[in-house]
Amino acid sequence: MLRMIAALGLASAATIATAATTNIAALDSAAPWWEKVTVTISGDGQPQACQFESSIKATQPCDVVASPAAVAKAASGPKDSYTRITFERRFSPNTPDPTGLPTGDTLLGQQVMALAIGAKGTVDNCEIVSASGDMRPEYGCKEASAEKFHASAQTGAATAKKAYMTILVYGHSEHVV
Repeated sequence: MLRMIAALGLASAATIATAATTNIAALDSAAPWWEKVTVTISGDGQPQACQFESSIKATQPCDVVASPAAVAKAASGPKDSYTRITFERRFSPNTPDPTGLPTGDTLLGQQVMALAIGAKGTVDNCEIVSASGDMRPEYGCKEASAEKFHASAQTGAATAKKAYMTILVYGHSEHVV
């Protein structure tokens, strides 16, 4: 059920994550940062909770809307069970983020992108350098290239700043007694 719910929720979580960061004028390209959306879904496929966390801004609740078709597909578990799926992106200048998953969670999908950030704060180049897990996160180079970073202090710099964006999808199921 964990994989089925994650597959159904990827587009929704990407929308939530994008909406949560839309009021940030520009992202920091000089320091590491992270953002994650955690969705809790009951065994009958109904979304129960959603939380957006970030190193950039305060934690806030978010909304998840499940279509009737998605609920019907996901409703394969007992009603007293819950699945938590986390969609996370981690930004790291210079080297990929080596941080692991929380204890007890299962990796469903991971993608690491190498970014070249130009002096104007745009992503000038993006390349997927590794991917793992059964699922491919929907956030890729197209979405990363749409991000706006703070402009470089060295305007007119000849070389782009190298950075990495790691996208993770992970979660776990639990039975409530």
